[in-house]
Amino acid sequence: MKAIKKLDTKKTPQYKIFSSNNKVDVVKGQVKVKILDSLCYNNMSFNEIVELTGKAKPTVSQHLRELVDEGLIKSTKDPTDARRKIFCINAEFLGELSRDKESKFDIDEYFTKLPQLKDPFEFYRLILRSLRAEFWNEGINIDPILHNAGKRVGDVFYEELKNDNLEILLKNISKFWENKQLGQIEIKTLDPLTICVYDCFECKDLPEIGEPACSFDSGVLDSIFSKHFNRNITTTETECYAMGNECCTFVID
Repeated sequence: MKAIKKLDTKKTPQYKIFSSNNKVDVVKGQVKVKILDSLCYNNMSFNEIVELTGKAKPTVSQHLRELVDEGLIKSTKDPTDARRKIFCINAEFLGELSRDKESKFDIDEYFTKLPQLKDPFEFYRLILRSLRAEFWNEGINIDPILHNAGKRVGDVFYEELKNDNLEILLKNISKFWENKQLGQIEIKTLDPLTICVYDCFECKDLPEIGEPACSFDSGVLDSIFSKHFNRNITTTETECYAMGNECCTFVID
């Protein structure tokens, strides 16, 4: 049986936003948020969820029943034991809200240091970064929405980039990024496939917040390489300008 990390109420976000059944739900409460957060990554049995939360079984049953009624999760029979249920996510994660806004940076200082721009491309890039900074300042994390938007863009442009040969595909991606002024790409390694982006359009002038910020780029890469390898691919950003690094580094799993 896999190890279950118990609920840490000090680190779990207070509110998470999900889309389900053509409606948007803002979920609050540490236990429900933790359950949903975990189910976004792995399906779990009832006993695993009990261990995860550290709560009594009747309490967990009540939370699960409410989440099912709200259409946020669903259950299926365990293929190895029909008496048990396996719970899985039934909604799309849109973002999260912080009850207590924790200042990651001085937004007034950030805007006073923004460069004067004449290039239209740079101006539109600045708009994206400024919106992102404002969301951060208000305690709103929209990374999942940006990631999904990136995946849709990747779906659209894959036909222009695709090639059965991985090296040619990578060259096409590099040219595309440069021509669209998205940044300059360098292939760091092929195993694991690691891509560095310099002058990243998504985060180059964002304030340093100590965490990666290129959810849109990650979504684009997820889509492109999922289509190329014909399986679900996850892109992990390990370095970012918003972390104080000299480039954005993506590892393609």
